[in-house]
Amino acid sequence: MSGVGGILGIQGRSGLSLRGALAALTALVGAPSWAGALCLSSGRTASVEEIVDRVTGEYRKYIFIGERHWVGPVKRFAVDLANALVDRGYDVGLYVEGFREGCMPQDDPCWSIARAFNERAFLRLLEESKAPVHAIDPSQPEHRAGPMAERIAGGTESIRIVLVGTSHVVHAEDPTAEVWIFGGAMKYANPGDVAEAFPRDQYLTLDLALIEDVAGSYALLQDGCAADYVLATRSTRQY
Repeated sequence: MSGVGGILGIQGRSGLSLRGALAALTALVGAPSWAGALCLSSGRTASVEEIVDRVTGEYRKYIFIGERHWVGPVKRFAVDLANALVDRGYDVGLYVEGFREGCMPQDDPCWSIARAFNERAFLRLLEESKAPVHAIDPSQPEHRAGPMAERIAGGTESIRIVLVGTSHVVHAEDPTAEVWIFGGAMKYANPGDVAEAFPRDQYLTLDLALIEDVAGSYALLQDGCAADYVLATRSTRQY
Protein backbone atom coordinates (compact mmCIF):
# COMPACT_ATOMS: atom_id res chain seq x y z
CA MET A 1 0.00 0.00 0.00
CA SER A 2 1.54 3.27 -1.12
CA GLY A 3 0.83 6.74 0.17
CA VAL A 4 -0.40 9.46 -2.14
CA GLY A 5 2.39 11.94 -2.77
CA GLY A 6 1.58 15.41 -1.49
CA ILE A 7 3.31 18.70 -0.84
CA LEU A 8 3.48 19.40 2.89
CA GLY A 9 5.56 22.20 4.36
CA ILE A 10 7.65 21.39 7.40
CA GLN A 11 5.62 23.14 10.08
CA GLY A 12 4.98 23.16 13.80
CA ARG A 13 8.49 22.50 15.05
CA SER A 14 8.94 25.49 17.31
CA GLY A 15 10.79 24.61 20.47
CA LEU A 16 9.19 24.42 23.87
CA SER A 17 9.57 27.39 26.17
CA LEU A 18 11.74 26.78 29.22
CA ARG A 19 8.58 26.47 31.26
CA GLY A 20 7.14 24.03 28.72
CA ALA A 21 10.35 22.00 28.63
CA LEU A 22 10.34 21.67 32.41
CA ALA A 23 6.69 20.65 32.30
CA ALA A 24 7.53 18.02 29.70
CA LEU A 25 10.35 16.64 31.82
CA THR A 26 8.12 16.55 34.88
CA ALA A 27 5.51 14.66 32.93
CA LEU A 28 8.07 12.16 31.66
CA VAL A 29 9.58 11.46 35.04
CA GLY A 30 6.46 11.71 37.16
CA ALA A 31 3.78 10.11 35.01
CA PRO A 32 2.52 6.96 36.74
CA SER A 33 2.14 5.09 33.44
CA TRP A 34 5.93 4.93 32.91
CA ALA A 35 7.38 3.03 35.85
CA GLY A 36 11.15 3.01 35.93
CA ALA A 37 11.64 6.16 33.85
CA LEU A 38 13.80 7.80 36.47
CA CYS A 39 16.49 9.46 34.37
CA LEU A 40 16.49 13.19 33.77
CA SER A 41 16.59 14.77 30.33
CA SER A 42 18.96 17.60 29.54
CA GLY A 43 15.94 19.60 28.35
CA ARG A 44 17.71 20.51 25.11
CA THR A 45 15.42 21.02 22.15
CA ALA A 46 15.83 19.23 18.83
CA SER A 47 14.37 19.52 15.32
CA VAL A 48 13.36 17.39 12.36
CA GLU A 49 16.46 18.59 10.52
CA GLU A 50 18.69 17.48 13.40
CA ILE A 51 17.18 14.00 13.36
CA VAL A 52 17.57 13.80 9.58
CA ASP A 53 21.24 14.82 9.90
CA ARG A 54 21.83 12.21 12.57
CA VAL A 55 20.07 9.41 10.72
CA THR A 56 21.93 10.06 7.50
CA GLY A 57 25.26 10.88 9.14
CA GLU A 58 25.23 7.77 11.35
CA TYR A 59 23.76 5.49 8.66
CA ARG A 60 20.74 4.56 10.76
CA LYS A 61 18.27 2.33 8.94
CA TYR A 62 15.27 2.62 11.26
CA ILE A 63 13.46 5.36 13.18
CA PHE A 64 10.90 4.06 15.68
CA ILE A 65 8.26 6.62 16.66
CA GLY A 66 6.19 5.63 19.69
CA GLU A 67 2.63 6.89 19.42
CA ARG A 68 -0.76 6.84 21.07
CA HIS A 69 -3.19 5.91 18.39
CA TRP A 70 -5.77 8.66 19.01
CA VAL A 71 -3.21 11.50 19.02
CA GLY A 72 -3.13 13.39 15.72
CA PRO A 73 0.10 15.46 15.73
CA VAL A 74 2.35 12.39 16.04
CA LYS A 75 1.10 11.30 12.60
CA ARG A 76 1.95 14.75 11.25
CA PHE A 77 5.45 14.49 12.71
CA ALA A 78 5.99 11.08 11.07
CA VAL A 79 4.99 12.60 7.71
CA ASP A 80 7.21 15.66 8.22
CA LEU A 81 10.18 13.42 9.00
CA ALA A 82 9.55 11.10 6.05
CA ASN A 83 9.07 14.01 3.65
CA ALA A 84 12.22 15.77 4.88
CA LEU A 85 14.25 12.64 4.12
CA VAL A 86 12.59 12.21 0.73
CA ASP A 87 13.31 15.85 -0.11
CA ARG A 88 17.00 15.15 0.51
CA GLY A 89 16.89 12.32 -1.99
CA TYR A 90 16.78 9.30 0.35
CA ASP A 91 14.81 6.12 -0.26
CA VAL A 92 12.29 6.11 2.59
CA GLY A 93 9.38 3.91 3.66
CA LEU A 94 6.78 4.69 6.35
CA TYR A 95 5.60 1.59 8.24
CA VAL A 96 2.39 2.13 10.20
CA GLU A 97 0.75 -0.09 12.81
CA GLY A 98 -2.51 1.79 12.35
CA PHE A 99 -3.23 0.11 9.01
CA ARG A 100 -4.19 -3.58 8.87
CA GLU A 101 -2.23 -5.79 6.50
CA GLY A 102 -4.32 -7.01 3.59
CA CYS A 103 -6.92 -4.21 3.88
CA MET A 104 -7.35 -0.92 2.10
CA PRO A 105 -7.63 1.99 4.57
CA GLN A 106 -11.01 3.00 3.12
CA ASP A 107 -12.41 -0.55 3.43
CA ASP A 108 -15.13 -0.01 6.05
CA PRO A 109 -15.83 -3.70 6.81
CA CYS A 110 -12.15 -4.23 7.64
CA TRP A 111 -11.38 -3.31 11.26
CA SER A 112 -8.17 -1.37 11.82
CA ILE A 113 -6.50 0.66 14.54
CA ALA A 114 -6.85 3.68 12.24
CA ARG A 115 -10.63 3.32 12.01
CA ALA A 116 -11.03 2.60 15.72
CA PHE A 117 -8.94 5.46 17.08
CA ASN A 118 -8.42 8.36 14.64
CA GLU A 119 -9.25 7.53 11.05
CA ARG A 120 -9.06 11.12 9.84
CA ALA A 121 -5.50 11.66 11.07
CA PHE A 122 -4.28 8.32 9.72
CA LEU A 123 -5.79 9.07 6.31
CA ARG A 124 -4.13 12.51 6.29
CA LEU A 125 -0.84 10.71 6.92
CA LEU A 126 -1.55 8.42 3.98
CA GLU A 127 -2.45 11.29 1.68
CA GLU A 128 0.44 13.59 2.55
CA SER A 129 3.39 11.22 2.87
CA LYS A 130 5.83 11.46 -0.02
CA ALA A 131 7.20 8.09 1.07
CA PRO A 132 5.29 4.85 0.41
CA VAL A 133 3.16 3.83 3.40
CA HIS A 134 3.16 0.16 4.46
CA ALA A 135 0.59 -1.54 6.70
CA ILE A 136 2.15 -3.66 9.45
CA ASP A 137 -0.75 -4.39 11.80
CA PRO A 138 -1.09 -8.21 11.76
CA SER A 139 -4.46 -9.88 11.59
CA GLN A 140 -3.85 -12.09 14.63
CA PRO A 141 -4.70 -10.44 17.97
CA GLU A 142 -1.77 -11.98 19.86
CA HIS A 143 2.00 -12.22 19.30
CA ARG A 144 1.95 -9.01 17.31
CA ALA A 145 5.51 -7.83 17.80
CA GLY A 146 7.24 -10.61 15.84
CA PRO A 147 5.19 -10.26 12.64
CA MET A 148 5.50 -6.47 12.73
CA ALA A 149 9.28 -6.68 13.13
CA GLU A 150 9.49 -9.17 10.27
CA ARG A 151 7.47 -6.90 7.99
CA ILE A 152 9.73 -3.95 8.80
CA ALA A 153 12.93 -5.96 8.35
CA GLY A 154 11.67 -7.23 5.01
CA GLY A 155 11.23 -3.73 3.61
CA THR A 156 13.36 -2.58 0.71
CA GLU A 157 13.91 1.10 1.57
CA SER A 158 17.27 2.21 2.89
CA ILE A 159 15.56 4.21 5.68
CA ARG A 160 12.40 2.91 7.35
CA ILE A 161 10.30 5.07 9.66
CA VAL A 162 8.08 3.01 11.95
CA LEU A 163 4.98 4.43 13.66
CA VAL A 164 3.77 2.04 16.36
CA GLY A 165 2.37 2.21 19.89
CA THR A 166 4.78 3.59 22.49
CA SER A 167 4.91 0.28 24.35
CA HIS A 168 6.62 -1.26 21.30
CA VAL A 169 9.37 1.38 21.32
CA VAL A 170 10.26 2.76 24.76
CA HIS A 171 12.93 1.16 26.95
CA ALA A 172 14.16 -0.91 24.00
CA GLU A 173 17.60 -1.14 25.63
CA ASP A 174 16.27 -2.27 29.00
CA PRO A 175 14.22 -5.50 28.92
CA THR A 176 13.78 -5.31 32.71
CA ALA A 177 11.92 -1.98 32.53
CA GLU A 178 8.18 -1.89 33.09
CA VAL A 179 5.66 -0.11 30.90
CA TRP A 180 2.09 0.33 32.13
CA ILE A 181 -0.68 0.83 29.59
CA PHE A 182 -4.40 1.73 29.73
CA GLY A 183 -3.66 4.52 32.21
CA GLY A 184 -1.58 2.30 34.46
CA ALA A 185 -4.14 -0.49 34.66
CA MET A 186 -2.11 -3.13 32.86
CA LYS A 187 1.59 -3.95 32.71
CA TYR A 188 3.06 -4.43 29.25
CA ALA A 189 5.34 -7.38 29.72
CA ASN A 190 8.10 -6.64 27.22
CA PRO A 191 8.75 -2.92 26.62
CA GLY A 192 10.39 -2.04 23.34
CA ASP A 193 9.57 -5.41 21.85
CA VAL A 194 9.45 -4.27 18.20
CA ALA A 195 12.43 -1.91 18.33
CA GLU A 196 14.58 -4.32 20.33
CA ALA A 197 14.34 -6.90 17.52
CA PHE A 198 16.85 -4.78 15.58
CA PRO A 199 20.56 -4.03 16.23
CA ARG A 200 20.78 -1.00 18.52
CA ASP A 201 23.28 0.85 16.34
CA GLN A 202 20.84 0.76 13.41
CA TYR A 203 17.96 2.75 14.87
CA LEU A 204 16.79 5.82 16.78
CA THR A 205 13.72 5.93 19.01
CA LEU A 206 11.22 8.64 19.91
CA ASP A 207 8.93 8.62 22.92
CA LEU A 208 5.70 10.64 23.11
CA ALA A 209 4.81 13.14 25.85
CA LEU A 210 1.40 14.81 25.94
CA ILE A 211 1.96 18.43 27.00
CA GLU A 212 -0.76 21.06 26.67
CA ASP A 213 1.43 24.17 26.31
CA VAL A 214 3.44 23.01 23.27
CA ALA A 215 3.94 25.84 20.76
CA GLY A 216 2.85 24.71 17.30
CA SER A 217 1.83 21.19 16.37
CA TYR A 218 4.69 19.56 18.24
CA ALA A 219 8.15 20.09 19.72
CA LEU A 220 11.19 17.85 20.11
CA LEU A 221 13.49 17.29 23.08
CA GLN A 222 16.77 15.40 23.19
CA ASP A 223 17.81 12.73 25.68
CA GLY A 224 14.52 11.12 26.61
CA CYS A 225 14.38 8.81 29.59
CA ALA A 226 13.07 5.89 27.56
CA ALA A 227 14.15 6.88 24.04
CA ASP A 228 16.68 8.93 22.08
CA TYR A 229 14.26 11.83 21.63
CA VAL A 230 10.93 12.95 23.05
CA LEU A 231 8.13 14.23 20.83
CA ALA A 232 5.89 16.60 22.78
CA THR A 233 2.37 17.26 21.50
CA ARG A 234 -1.02 18.21 22.85
CA SER A 235 -3.52 15.45 23.57
CA THR A 236 -5.63 16.17 20.50
CA ARG A 237 -7.08 14.16 17.65
CA GLN A 238 -6.41 17.01 15.22
CA TYR A 239 -3.70 16.29 12.64
